[in-house]
Amino acid sequence: MATHQHQAPAGRTLTEVAGVFRNRSKRPQTKRSRNEQWERRIERDWQGHFETLRQCISELLIGNQQPQMGADKPSRE
Repeated sequence: MATHQHQAPAGRTLTEVAGVFRNRSKRPQTKRSRNEQWERRIERDWQGHFETLRQCISELLIGNQQPQMGADKPSRE
């Protein structure tokens, strides 16, 4: 009578392999998510800088118009 020995499969089981692929697929998604968060943060920062710059330019333009208005008036000599 022949006896058959049950040997453990060489390599990983299907569950182990599937787990590895699941973990690998989460890494790029996490990295992508972090990149998207950084992109949103950078965009918000640039929008804030842009708004500050716009306000400064507006103030400079308004400031430059006031002396010009005074220069247009005839002097009372």
